[in-house]
Amino acid sequence: MPRIFIAIRFADEFKQKLVGIQNALKDRGVAGNFCPFGNLHLTLAFIGEKYDLQAVRKAVSEVYFQPFTLRLSALGTFPTKKGVIWCGVEDVEGVSNLASELRKRLTDNGVPYKSYDFYPHISLVQSPSQIVTDVAIPEVSMQVERVSVMMSDRVDGELRYWEV
Repeated sequence: MPRIFIAIRFADEFKQKLVGIQNALKDRGVAGNFCPFGNLHLTLAFIGEKYDLQAVRKAVSEVYFQPFTLRLSALGTFPTKKGVIWCGVEDVEGVSNLASELRKRLTDNGVPYKSYDFYPHISLVQSPSQIVTDVAIPEVSMQVERVSVMMSDRVDGELRYWEV
C-alpha cells in the first residue's frame, strides 16, 4: 500500500556524497539494507497509508520559509530493534523550523501525521550488521528551497520513492 511523506529531496551531487559514505561503511564491513541512491532524502513529516492528497498538498503549499543551506555532519544511530545508521545535518535549526512550520500547516489542514519528536537525519542503512559511526564526512552542501510530497511503494519487490 502506498505511503505518503513530506521530505527534502537532494541534488545528485549531494546524494553521490551520501553514497560515498555508504561505500565507506561497506568498506568497514557494514552490511545491511542500504538506502538506494534514488531514495535518499530527509523526511520532515510522515503521513502514512491513510491520507487526503489534496489536503496534504494544500498544507505544503502554505509553508513559507527562507531558503537555507544544508550541510552534512556526523553519523549517528537510533536505538531501534533493527538499528539505523544515519547522517546528521549541520543546520539543525533551519531544518527543525521548517519541519515545525510544515507540521503546523498539516494540523491546520486536518492532516494526521506521525507526531514523533523530529530529529533531522538522513537514513543510510537499516538493520546494519554492526554500528560504525567514525567515517569521514565529505564537505558538501545544497540550498533547500522547497519541500516535496513523496509516495513510497514496492515496485517489483523494491521500495521506491517518487514525488506526487
